[in-house]
Amino acid sequence: MNSRKVIIVGGGIVGLAAAYRLRERFPGARITILEKESGLGQHQTGHNSGVLHCGLYYKPGSARARLAVCGIRQMVAFCRENAIPHEICGKLVVAADQSEVPRLRALEERGKANGLEGLQWLEPAAMCEIEPHVGGVAALRVPQEGIADYPRVCA
Repeated sequence: MNSRKVIIVGGGIVGLAAAYRLRERFPGARITILEKESGLGQHQTGHNSGVLHCGLYYKPGSARARLAVCGIRQMVAFCRENAIPHEICGKLVVAADQSEVPRLRALEERGKANGLEGLQWLEPAAMCEIEPHVGGVAALRVPQEGIADYPRVCA
């Protein structure tokens, strides 16, 4: 008999992900989620941009970098399995002027160190082929980034 009892404070994406994994690991556990809002995923999760982060910005080898790389794969799989709208559409990180180019190059190296493949350095003409209204002097195309409907993930 499994007598585990767990209380999770917060019914946003983090609290629900914790409950989901606990349910997988301990199927008989009693899991209670405490949420101050009238429904799940209605506070911070319901107001975020829905970006699926792939680990571009995090220090190579850090827990955040490893978790982002692993987490995006898990989130995409979860969305597919549950018919939740999502898309790996990529993103452009844009240098607005020449002073930002060195930081963008450093970000490119950081992404490569975190195992991201297919990063592309783009000049203005190539940037405009992807996003006609973009301004800037250069961009880094990150094909692994995506979006998901987080309120639906929480439903």
